Amino acid sequence: MNTIQITTVDGIVNYTENEVTRYIEKAGEVDKLQDQLRKIRYEIRDFFSEGEWQDGETTISKGDVNLLLESIGCNKLTTQYSGTFTITGSFTVEAEEEEEAESMFTDNVDVSFNDGDYTVDQVEVHDLEEDN
Repeated sequence: MNTIQITTVDGIVNYTENEVTRYIEKAGEVDKLQDQLRKIRYEIRDFFSEGEWQDGETTISKGDVNLLLESIGCNKLTTQYSGTFTITGSFTVEAEEEEEAESMFTDNVDVSFNDGDYTVDQVEVHDLEEDN
């Protein structure tokens, strides 16, 4: 395996051919990153230059900001949404009486939602009947 010997102020350093090849590849990656950063800087400057400025101020919509963020590879700004929901389904339990079967469900049913906050206002059982 070939080696390259370099003399520095700290002494002599020996590099293998593989190490030199890896450094050259890394330098290419750094060049690509610098090009990407330059592009991003121009995109950001163009974004703000295109605004209508009055007395040193401008108005920018969230949609326009999200377009800019997306174009430079960033996550978009998020918006909080709220709504109501209905969940329908069926269940089967063994109980001595109808009221017990209903309360077994209403007292123990669990709804989970990991991506946000939620509240369950009411749990109702409809059309409870014996399942023979």
